[in-house]
Amino acid sequence: MSPGEARTPAIRRPHRKSRRGCLTCKARHLKCDEKKPRCAKCEKYGSPCEYPPLKSVVSPEVALSPAGFNSPSSTQNTALDGPNNDPIASQDLIADISNLRLLHHFTTVTAHTLAHEPDVVDIFSCYMPQVAFDNVFLLHAILSLTACHLSKSESHSRHTYLLQAKRHHQIALTQFRNEVKDITESNVHPVLFFNVSIFPYSCAISASSENPEDAFESLFSSLLLSRMIGPLVQASGLYETMRKSDFGRIMPKDVHSVKWETAEAPAETELVQLRKFSGIIHHIYAPDILKAYKEAIRVLEILFDAKGRLSKPPSDSFLRMWIHLIPARFIELLSERQPGALIIFAHYGVILGRGRHYWYLEGIDELILAVADAFVPTEWRNWLDWPKEQIRGGHITPYSQPA
Repeated sequence: MSPGEARTPAIRRPHRKSRRGCLTCKARHLKCDEKKPRCAKCEKYGSPCEYPPLKSVVSPEVALSPAGFNSPSSTQNTALDGPNNDPIASQDLIADISNLRLLHHFTTVTAHTLAHEPDVVDIFSCYMPQVAFDNVFLLHAILSLTACHLSKSESHSRHTYLLQAKRHHQIALTQFRNEVKDITESNVHPVLFFNVSIFPYSCAISASSENPEDAFESLFSSLLLSRMIGPLVQASGLYETMRKSDFGRIMPKDVHSVKWETAEAPAETELVQLRKFSGIIHHIYAPDILKAYKEAIRVLEILFDAKGRLSKPPSDSFLRMWIHLIPARFIELLSERQPGALIIFAHYGVILGRGRHYWYLEGIDELILAVADAFVPTEWRNWLDWPKEQIRGGHITPYSQPA
């Protein structure tokens, strides 16, 4: 084109926006070619391809009248000419139905998996949804956790459920950060329920990732959030009141079977290799790092010892006590993926792997080990031999079989 020649403005080609695309393309915000039974994009990526059902919109008068059951013309005329013939409203209805399906599954199935004892199921299946209706962040947290649960039991729709889980979780986090500035008597229960949902979600969604680095970031950020909520509740002065309320029933007894702050490490431990590691690092690390590592190892030895003395499977609250008790300095070192922190974290993965009676802990030990194996330097990797033997060698304790 010569300098004096006028530039012809680009003309945007018109296109038709599809309202009838498959659910997978809609979740990915992609244009669907609406080919059936599988659209081109789902065929290309091997994704499940499911189309929303076509529903007729019938007015209450027609639906309830005797003629309404036998008059197709009445239904068709109402659908075509009535005020509800709105494609966008139809899609909103389908989205609502999807959320109702998730909520129903939570109250009938997922809630039961969160209860450590049968007599507290009602707290999760009835009271938790009731609280969620007045706290949007908790409602989205429930939906995200349930979508994770369904992604495991309905493998044909796994990808769709995982997308739903991530979307609801992001909304839940945003709402939580916007609404919760401190812990008060009016929000303590929704905040605690939210905290209950964070650990299962973060484990399940992280274990579903094919990239160990991304999975670790997701797991670490969620565990960090969970770790922060406990001290906020303690600082509010509402902890004892909450414990004595009906909500306190969901607090597992095994958590209080150990005086975590003052307990001493056992004389003998199965963490022999980790104890050797603790003994040789005194000439490698600065005092603050050394102190953080030794405290994290001490708490882990206590956790392994206490679990070995339980007469029944541990609660997930018991298993995550280590996360709440390790020093803040250790958290910093883990976030930096320091070799020593990753080695200790891999040993913690072993005990999580023995909690596979919880669906959301399935695969979390392999994930933690994969992260440690990827980032620990070669010369340090022999310290991962015991976790590898326990996790990849198929070591299972008598009561850790999946339910």
